[in-house]
Amino acid sequence: MTQIKVGASRSAITPPVGVDLAGYARRQGPSIGVHDDLFCGALVLEDGRTRLGFVALDLLETDFEVDTMLRQAVAASTDIAPDHILINCSHTHAGPGVAKLEKLGRQNMDYVNTLRERVAQTAATAAARLAPAALRYGEAPVRVGINRRETTSEGEVTIGRNPEGLVDTRVRVIDVRGEANPGAVLFQHACHGTALNQENRRISAEWMGAAASRLESALEGGSIPMFLQGCCGQINPDAEASFDEVDRLGSEMAGAVAASLERAESFVAIPLGARTEQIGLPLQDPLTPEQARVELQQTQADHERLQREGAHESLIRAHETLVRHAADMLDRAERRPTNETLAFVVQAIRIGDLAIVGLSGEVFFEFAQEIEARSPFPDTLVLGYSNGCTCYIPTREAFAEGGYEAEDSFRWYGIPPLAPSAGEVMVQAAVRLLRGL
Repeated sequence: MTQIKVGASRSAITPPVGVDLAGYARRQGPSIGVHDDLFCGALVLEDGRTRLGFVALDLLETDFEVDTMLRQAVAASTDIAPDHILINCSHTHAGPGVAKLEKLGRQNMDYVNTLRERVAQTAATAAARLAPAALRYGEAPVRVGINRRETTSEGEVTIGRNPEGLVDTRVRVIDVRGEANPGAVLFQHACHGTALNQENRRISAEWMGAAASRLESALEGGSIPMFLQGCCGQINPDAEASFDEVDRLGSEMAGAVAASLERAESFVAIPLGARTEQIGLPLQDPLTPEQARVELQQTQADHERLQREGAHESLIRAHETLVRHAADMLDRAERRPTNETLAFVVQAIRIGDLAIVGLSGEVFFEFAQEIEARSPFPDTLVLGYSNGCTCYIPTREAFAEGGYEAEDSFRWYGIPPLAPSAGEVMVQAAVRLLRGL
């Protein structure tokens, strides 16, 4: 059997101070400093016939346009087929605006163009370092998050704390040990990068970056830490908003990764394979024109109220885009389209006996569990925020309960709401691709 070859690299992608930070509509102004650097990690694998690429970015997310830019640049610099490249974002809410989410931090195209060059260079360096390697896989218990879907005494679901709700309780680690170059340690967990709130205006890779920083100095042989974000649609850090808490969570995660490495076992890492498919997720039927007019009038009234109250320019700008979205939904209501779908990317990658699934959304953790349970591979890692990010993917139960993810989030993403069956369509596609590998 062919010996697998691996190369890894890491470089800083910290933006200049003054860019908008992404993730919060109520952040009052652009970045004012750098607390810690943001990084791009790249890993290239080759088995003699197939070459795969992984890119891990300390960013909130990308959209399809930026993802295509990065993917083409990596493909050109590494000779990897574009659909054999997985690009995952850590989902830090203290990084620059990259996706076109004007409501949550303006996109900075100067930075995006610099990012494209840096990502391509980092991936090219990883490809140039290809050398025989051995891979191990391990897990350890850890919990840095809390389910955020809290039900109030009035029966409404809000973003809060739900100690009884589902969370991720383990870290999954792939240890890559190269014979003649730095190896890599990929560690995956599902929890939002929101240990810092909208009051923070300093650039940071958040708790995920704090974990990587601790690992960087602790790993043997200069191995490169790379965090991969899981399906954390309803999971927030179980922490108060502060950099002390960022460090605490990062330390807990780094300790769990170390424990995983102690118990990690070798696995068959060939053959390599990848399948990528763009599917259509079903959307809800349009509102009636009367309902849509009421929504538009209410959104306009909210915007006017914020202006009267002297709200910060960033919040007013965010609500201007909500008004445009409400106008778009009125147009949709009057057109009455049928069988509309939302573009969504599902990717499945095989590394011998291990599989990795990439999903282009803020996916609820139940779906990761289902994909893992139905996968034909002994171990399967399921990632969100991969190859673009379209919207939240809540469960049917969450749609029935309501709350931000199932009701309001689509407004912020600027799209019609998904149908409750959307997550099931996504899961079916992921399982189909896994079985095809």
